[in-house]
Amino acid sequence: MTSFGRRNLLKGIPALAAGAAGATMIKASPTEAADAVPALDNSAVTYLPVAAQKQLIANTQLLKGKSYETFFNPHLVVPTNDARALQIGPLDKADCLTPSVADLNRLIDPAYKTPKQGYAVLDGSTVYVQNSLFFPRATAEMFRWWFTWHPIEKERYMLWFPHAHIENSVKDPARLANKSLSYEDRLYDNPNYVKELVGPQAMELLIRFTDPAKLGFDASAFKRAGFTANASGIVGPAQAPDVINSMMIHIARDVEGGMELVSRYWIGSHPEMRRFAGAEKAAAMMAHVGWNDQLAEMTAYELAVHDMIEFNHLAGILPALFAQFGEG
Repeated sequence: MTSFGRRNLLKGIPALAAGAAGATMIKASPTEAADAVPALDNSAVTYLPVAAQKQLIANTQLLKGKSYETFFNPHLVVPTNDARALQIGPLDKADCLTPSVADLNRLIDPAYKTPKQGYAVLDGSTVYVQNSLFFPRATAEMFRWWFTWHPIEKERYMLWFPHAHIENSVKDPARLANKSLSYEDRLYDNPNYVKELVGPQAMELLIRFTDPAKLGFDASAFKRAGFTANASGIVGPAQAPDVINSMMIHIARDVEGGMELVSRYWIGSHPEMRRFAGAEKAAAMMAHVGWNDQLAEMTAYELAVHDMIEFNHLAGILPALFAQFGEG
C-alpha cells in the first residue's frame, strides 16, 4: 500500500475525521482489503487518536502467547461508501427511530427502509446511531457464539477492535461458559462490564443483555423477520450501576451468502426510555455532566465511526475464528 503523509491524506483523498484526532481513510489495495472484509471498495483506517495508538501497543503485548493471537490484526478496513456516508453529516430526522416500542417494531418491519448507517441527535440531546452490515460467510450461530466466547477473557475482546477495546468481563463467567445452557440463559441478565475507547474518550459501561421482547420487540414479528441472534440490552455507566441511559440493539439473521446485522444505539434521557427501571435517573446524571446537543453530536459521530470499524473488523475474522475455536 502506498504511504502518504497526513497532510497529503487530508488534502488528497477521502477523509473520515474522528473527533479532534480523526480517522483518515485511504483506499486499501484489493488484496489487503479482502484479507479483512471482502468488498469491492474498501478503505484502510490509518489515523486514530493517540489514546488508541497507545492502546494497540498495550494490547499487542497482552495477546502474546494466546492461542488466538494470530487473529489479532491491527489493520482495519471499512467500506468506502460507508465511511463517506458518515462524512456528510447527521441523518435527517425522518430517517431516525426513537427508542419507543413502536419504532423498535418498525425496525423489523420488512417495509421499513432507511440508510444503512448514520448518526443524529434526537430530542433531549439524545444520541442516535444506526448501522446495517453484511458478514460474508458468517452465520447467526457464529454471532451467538461470539457473545458467549469473547467476554471470558479480556484479550478475546481485543480481537474485535485492537486499538479501542480495553477490558471486558461478566458477573457470572461460569454461567456464560456453561455449554449445557441455552445462549439466552448464558448471556441474558448476566451483566457485562466493558471499558473501551470511543474516539479518544475511555468509557466504562455496564451492559445488561436481555430478551428482545423485554425491550419492546413483538416476539412473533421478530421471528417472522428471520432474526435468530440477539445481543441487545440496556446500558448505563459502570460507575453508576443503578442508572440506565442507553439502549443498544444488535440483531442478526442468516441471509444468502452470510449474515445481516442490524444495530441501533440511543444514549441520553429520551422519555421513551423511562419504561426501564433506572432510566428515570438519567436526566439528572446527564445534566450533572453538562450534557448538551454539542456533546451529543460529537458522541454520536464517534460512536458511529467506532461501530463501523469494530463490526467490519469482526466480520472479517469471525468465520475463521469460529472454525478454530467455536466448533466441537
